[in-house]
Amino acid sequence: MATDHSDGSGIRVPPLENTAFFSIEADDDYVRIEQSLGNQVLYTPEEARDIAQSILDAVDEASHE
Repeated sequence: MATDHSDGSGIRVPPLENTAFFSIEADDDYVRIEQSLGNQVLYTPEEARDIAQSILDAVDEASHE
């Protein structure tokens, strides 16, 4: 998945004022992640966990720097 950066590369995070609005909620057997930018809105639970883990990993890395 696009959020896998096991090669050590990271996602460049835009400044807060340029980020897209998003909403996260359950939708039957999927997780709906709606964004003001981007096209995909339905993610499998595994994909949503991958996204969440990538965010948590970045927080942990930033906290250790």
